[in-house]
Amino acid sequence: MAYHDVLLINPPSRQRELYEHLGLGYLAACLRQQGIDVKILNMPHWMAPRALQEVKKYSCKLIGVSIPFQRSAVQAFNFISRLKKEGFVTAHVAVGGIYPSFAYEDILKQFSVVDSVVIGEGEKTIVELAEAVIGDGNWRKISGIAFRENDDIVTTELRPSIEDLDAIPFPERDTLPEVLGKLEHAPVLSSRGCYGRCTFCSVVPFFKKFGTPLRMRSSVNVIEELEFLYNRYGVRNVDFNDANFIGGKGRGFRRAQEIAELILKKNLNIKFGIQCRPNEIDMELFTTLKKAGLSKVFVGIESGSQAMLDRFHKDIAVEDNLKALQTLGKLDLITYMGFITFDDRTTIQEFKENMAFIEQAKKLVPQNRLFYDLGTKLLPLAGTDAEKNMKEKGTLSGNSLRFKYKFNDPKMDLLYSTIKLKEDVSRIGRKLKETDKEWIK
Repeated sequence: MAYHDVLLINPPSRQRELYEHLGLGYLAACLRQQGIDVKILNMPHWMAPRALQEVKKYSCKLIGVSIPFQRSAVQAFNFISRLKKEGFVTAHVAVGGIYPSFAYEDILKQFSVVDSVVIGEGEKTIVELAEAVIGDGNWRKISGIAFRENDDIVTTELRPSIEDLDAIPFPERDTLPEVLGKLEHAPVLSSRGCYGRCTFCSVVPFFKKFGTPLRMRSSVNVIEELEFLYNRYGVRNVDFNDANFIGGKGRGFRRAQEIAELILKKNLNIKFGIQCRPNEIDMELFTTLKKAGLSKVFVGIESGSQAMLDRFHKDIAVEDNLKALQTLGKLDLITYMGFITFDDRTTIQEFKENMAFIEQAKKLVPQNRLFYDLGTKLLPLAGTDAEKNMKEKGTLSGNSLRFKYKFNDPKMDLLYSTIKLKEDVSRIGRKLKETDKEWIK
């Protein structure tokens, strides 16, 4: 059995898709900077029995588990529970992420196997927690955690966010070679947060709670990481995982322009994808970005109904959404459209407006370039205004792990179920075709 001071785990997920977990990479970099031995186990695409056997190969003092997606939290906690109940580990177990930072009380009350919850960004907290646990010190004194004490849930002083992102070491890339072998692209995080105020998004409430809602790395720092990936790992495809890569007009536009110009100046022959808001899609800026390698854009359109956009606090008009799609279509960029067709208050009229918008979108972006899920229902994520509003109205039942809500208009239930079923069948069909292709190979 191999020993490591810390095991960082990306647990099995309901999506069962392989990806590189940048958050764990950043934690590992900060731990190794202090001489702490770390092993990253990246297993979101594994079944639980295989993942359990893998963890069994190692002993450690601290296990850090990331819960990146609230929808997969139940699977993650079931996995953690099995680790301890089946005697796989006796180490201190800490969990972290946006969801746990808001739902730490639910987590600590329901899962006795969790010893502590890291609240907020974890780079500094994980180092102090590891040093205390490894040295048998009093880890309950460090900032930025929650834990049980008798029958109470205790939280220590909140730790502010790291304002200078350039000061954080580049993430460790232990799992990148495996990911590149499957997906052929590497993730990069050039900023943290967003300036928007969307009611359904937990990103802004999370970062705002601990400091500035949006922080951006310098263009020079981003290019240094791209060059490292380009030369060390042969990366030619990059996905910027930023919630908002552009970061708004002014400083954000200038930084995006600088990144594009530096990519061209350094002759980095890469393709990359970004996420942004519709109001940031500017023909001049995006023409430069495309020259630098921009090939795909995830844009948070969210709705074709002005009433729903206003309810979501998108601070944008339907016409602006259409203009953004028109620009992306003219630039022939692959477009992933974030779209929330249903929330608890969706009306028949709003549904019709959404359907009409989709038809307009198809005319603006070639269909082989436009991707979206029509059967998307708003999730009342922990920490969001959407969750708060539903709780106040009494329409949200369950807890942060298992919740449900009903539509105000019962007819929406039938519409949602019908569209969701159609998309699920289509998705299964595509997966079967992919499986057949792999079998033939």
